[in-house]
Amino acid sequence: MNRMRKIIIIYSMFMGLVIGCKPPKLSNPCDIKSKDYLLGTLVRFVTEDRSPSCYPSFDFQDLWGVFRGTSGYSSVNAIASYNDQIIVGGNFQLMGPSTGNVVYLETANGKVLSNRYCPYLKIDGSAFTAISDGSGGFYIGGSIFAVQGETRMGITHISPGCQVDRNFNPSIGYDREIRAILIKGDSIYIGGYFTEWNGNTNYKYLVKLNRYTGALEPEFNLQLDEVVFDLESDMDAMYLCGTFTTVGGLLRSSLAKYSFASGSVVSSFNPGVTSGSCVDLYYGSDANGSPNLYAVGDLAIAPRLNALSVYPDGTPTSWIPNINLNVNSVQQYGNSIYLGGQFSTVNGSAVSNLVSVNNSTGATVNSNYAVNDVVASVQVVENTLYLSGSFTSVKSVPRNYVAAMDLPSETVTAFDPNYDYVMSNPGARFVSAGNGVVLVASFRSTVNVVSRSNFAVIDEYTGKPIEGTPYFDLPIKVLHRIDNRLFVGGEFTSVQGQTKNGMLVLDLPHYTINPSSPTIAGSTYDVRSMTSDESRIYAVGNGILTVNGLTRRNAFALNLGDLSVTNWNPDLNGDGNTVLLVRDLVFIGGGFLGMNADATTYRYQAVDKINGTKQLLPSSSVFPNDAVNTQTLVGDRIFLGGAFTTIGTGFSYLAIYNLTTQSYESPSQLYTNGTVNFLTSYPDGNVLIGGSFNSLNGIGERFSAGIYNSNSNQLSPWNPGMNDALLSSHFKNGKYYLGGLFQGSFKRSFGGFVRSSLNEQ
Repeated sequence: MNRMRKIIIIYSMFMGLVIGCKPPKLSNPCDIKSKDYLLGTLVRFVTEDRSPSCYPSFDFQDLWGVFRGTSGYSSVNAIASYNDQIIVGGNFQLMGPSTGNVVYLETANGKVLSNRYCPYLKIDGSAFTAISDGSGGFYIGGSIFAVQGETRMGITHISPGCQVDRNFNPSIGYDREIRAILIKGDSIYIGGYFTEWNGNTNYKYLVKLNRYTGALEPEFNLQLDEVVFDLESDMDAMYLCGTFTTVGGLLRSSLAKYSFASGSVVSSFNPGVTSGSCVDLYYGSDANGSPNLYAVGDLAIAPRLNALSVYPDGTPTSWIPNINLNVNSVQQYGNSIYLGGQFSTVNGSAVSNLVSVNNSTGATVNSNYAVNDVVASVQVVENTLYLSGSFTSVKSVPRNYVAAMDLPSETVTAFDPNYDYVMSNPGARFVSAGNGVVLVASFRSTVNVVSRSNFAVIDEYTGKPIEGTPYFDLPIKVLHRIDNRLFVGGEFTSVQGQTKNGMLVLDLPHYTINPSSPTIAGSTYDVRSMTSDESRIYAVGNGILTVNGLTRRNAFALNLGDLSVTNWNPDLNGDGNTVLLVRDLVFIGGGFLGMNADATTYRYQAVDKINGTKQLLPSSSVFPNDAVNTQTLVGDRIFLGGAFTTIGTGFSYLAIYNLTTQSYESPSQLYTNGTVNFLTSYPDGNVLIGGSFNSLNGIGERFSAGIYNSNSNQLSPWNPGMNDALLSSHFKNGKYYLGGLFQGSFKRSFGGFVRSSLNEQ
């Protein structure tokens, strides 16, 4: 074998000399200067490779959020971790990527484009309309507040490449609802619900902006008295649709026409709408090719109801589909006019929610679409009819709230974006983005959702939920992991079809139900907080009467060895919200009005670890005047928060109890203007504060969350700007996972769950 190798080497060298070539230079693929290293790095990035390697690692995490609460608003109430998994519990039925309400979807299947290749817009707010800018970008309007972390009010421009256009930056205005956008030359017309622009109340409901900068063009001012819902153009004129009754000083109900050439309302255009309002327009044609303006809503020009058409001069046509209830949207394809709404009869026959009629008389073409609930919008894009609404089925094909039909065959396509909830009027807007992609704007902030009921396990590297985890019927309030056991507490009564009230133990790594999980009986079975030492786990809640047959009102402890109930029995007369272990004491906070069979110990008290006997700490007689919701230990001090405003003297929702002096520190170094629901502390002295407040230590605009450093006694400049309460956090691998009721943070859309460094500015 060695002799053969020598022959091959000698032969290769000889041939190299014969043809004048040098032997190839050996390459080390781990040499950062080599081409192989660059190629390997690119391959690793594209394939999302996470295996051990000399190539650099990339953070591919795209953290999903939670949506559609089992009861009330969706939230992440508790977070834990195990190995390379993040565990969340809360109030939700679905999980999905936190895209924001404008997404790029593949037309073939409805899948959202990868965040790495087409960055999510993460629009904070709602999107009601979208149009192409003609150059690969889009204008998007709605109740918008921010896009990709940039403040934008009402309208934004998206450049090619899925990025917000920083050059297009209209003035700030907080109460804008943009419903219609029309491009004309270097300008765009913006219609909707707003009563000022640039602070000037003379500009309302319809304005004209520079299409490149967003600056107001003040010479245009039609003086409408009410909302504009849609705009259409025939190149020479602009048609207005809405709830207005006067335009430019003329009486015009719901429909009007503006001439670009004259710069004024066309006085001769007066269709004579007698009642109702217009919500959608389509500038199309009749069977002879004559231009027609189709208008829908709940408007009327007798005998035309809810859907009508007029010629460009304003004269009503003979098109009368005779629809009994509201029509929300209208589109044309060939000689068919598609109408979507919440109607039940068309031309005297039973038809629900979607119909196609001919474009001359309004006679029914097809009514057999079997859409099982309201259609909010219809839109033709190339040879596809897109629908949005409250439906879950089209032509017996399951489709949650958005669907597509091929034209002209009208077969339901494989496009299945699977949104999280219903879309009411004005529904979604669909715009071609080319190359098999459609941009969809709506007021739903996720897409491609999967079912997860109040509990989910997330892959730390991808941010997506794994399969095979248990379903809980009602919300989870607390998670507490001890080695290979996960203790789960909440309001639930059933897990994977098994009766489990309020508390459950899951064995890891497979999240299987431990057969020795406690049996809780009572009224509401609500376990809200847990803590543990080396031998026991302590829990408090509400509605609890017995645990494993032993009387334990709202507080109990289990032996970690066999999960049996201990003698610890504080006997709370009312709810326990938070439990904290401090050396040989257990501090309990809540709304209780008595413990140890008394009726004099209110809302906050320390008990011993063995029997739960009260210790008259922090006080035997001075108690918070309202519920204590949360507490955390920082050195020799306990920070506590809740709904209270006094503890003997004034404390605004926050207080500090000093264990050394055994007294509250007064005046308090911390205060908010609203309820505090969550506190936790970290070794660097930082105390994370969450709740329903918008001011912290007198500093406004501190919505729902803040950080106080107990070492420096200063507030951190970190301000995530959450739009609702922070309720939970967990530190893992240098990052903080934050959960709560919020749907927006850092001027971006998030489904109650975000990863942070706690230093973003």
